[in-house]
Amino acid sequence: MLKEYIKPELVFLNLEVQDRKSLFQKIAADFMEKGMVKEGFYDYLMNREDNFPTGLEMDKHNVAIPHGDPEFINEPFISVITLNKPIKMAKMDDPDTEIDVDLFFVLGLDDGGQHLEILRSLIGLFQQETFINRMMAATSAQTVLDEIATASK
Repeated sequence: MLKEYIKPELVFLNLEVQDRKSLFQKIAADFMEKGMVKEGFYDYLMNREDNFPTGLEMDKHNVAIPHGDPEFINEPFISVITLNKPIKMAKMDDPDTEIDVDLFFVLGLDDGGQHLEILRSLIGLFQQETFINRMMAATSAQTVLDEIATASK
């Protein structure tokens, strides 16, 4: 199911960004240019992350799953992003604590039902350290797509 939403043009590997704001600006502009999102997506991402952080502390590489509101989504998607250097993100289960995150799955979904099912699938993948390591080692969008297809069988 996940592979239906992850498109090669929405996989960004080894991005250089300074912080959450610059990451969200960069991806929101790209998603907007590709017609995936509407005006307001960036503001929603920032606001939602301020109030409902999505950082997950894992063993070696921490993950975040920021998501937009259906109101700002033109076409449902999941974007996979790896960073050269981690950025600070608040933890989902402890918003007062920041962790270094270098792997992002940005959700742009237009239906609440699919949202929960996709989150469950992603959390299951994140619990596999080998999956996270393979995402971080990926050198192409196709590798990311192949790893997700294999891991989510």
